[in-house]
Amino acid sequence: MKPRVGFSVYLAAAIALHSSVAFALNFPIGHAPTQAIIAGSAAAAILPTVPLMLQGQSGFSLLGSELTADGEYLGNNLVWDAEDVVTSPLYIADENSPFRSGEFYLIVFGLGAVWSGSFGLDKIMKNNLVSMSGTDAGLLEHVSYGLVSSATAGLYGYGLYSGDTRARDMAITAGEGAGIATLLDAAIIKPAFGRLRPRQTNNHGAFFSGGASFVSGDVTPMFGLAAGVSEYFNNAWYVAAPIYAAAFTDGFGRMGYNAHWFSDVVGAALLGTLTTELLIHLHAEHALDSGSRWHLFAETPPPTPMDPNGFGFGVGLAYNW
Repeated sequence: MKPRVGFSVYLAAAIALHSSVAFALNFPIGHAPTQAIIAGSAAAAILPTVPLMLQGQSGFSLLGSELTADGEYLGNNLVWDAEDVVTSPLYIADENSPFRSGEFYLIVFGLGAVWSGSFGLDKIMKNNLVSMSGTDAGLLEHVSYGLVSSATAGLYGYGLYSGDTRARDMAITAGEGAGIATLLDAAIIKPAFGRLRPRQTNNHGAFFSGGASFVSGDVTPMFGLAAGVSEYFNNAWYVAAPIYAAAFTDGFGRMGYNAHWFSDVVGAALLGTLTTELLIHLHAEHALDSGSRWHLFAETPPPTPMDPNGFGFGVGLAYNW
């Protein structure tokens, strides 16, 4: 995997990893007595002096509780997102189903028109960008990569510093969206469409030919991250315009390498943005009905004579009946 592609996947993985570490910080999360609990505990993975230090310093305690809450947010929503996807066919005919809304079909038509327009511009964009030097193309990619990733990390850091839960949730959701969209592209979309890259053919309609051009795996996560940052600011133009422009810059770099058609980049933009937007919508729904769902929580074993601090951790699975 190329470094610039791997970093976005790494960002999503890093957020998941920090949630695992958060469970080890010994900040149990309460749960209702009506829950049926399936829990396991693990041996301590950190030296016993760590929790004593955390207990003695309120700043570390607050940080630990926030990281634990973020870990719970990510873990629970991953479970609920999977549940929503698996059960979605059951609700196609529901009165709130998007398939019964004229607006849904209008949006689908509009997105299709956008992609069709980009398809018509494929050869024009190729002819205009094929002369770009490799140095310039690489610079565009790295600038895009640095700006979008830094903005997402900065949003999460701001959320930790200020106690802004929404900022952290948006950054986490953006990372999840970027990771899921990238996996969907690599595992399903690229193999399904098999489009040849522009350096392999002059025919931009060369689909189902064993290629891997559609959609761009580099650009997809950039837009997944950008969508989360933009949504935190309610898509205000002074944030949306620069963050999406930064994400698109990666696409121009990829076209400069003659590695993608313009419609590959636009398709990637749609995939990454829509994946994060869908997750933001689902997570908002989860916040309203989480009481009736399975959820994960941190579980700390009780103190024992050998372990008076009750150090150790486990992950529980609960459900409200």
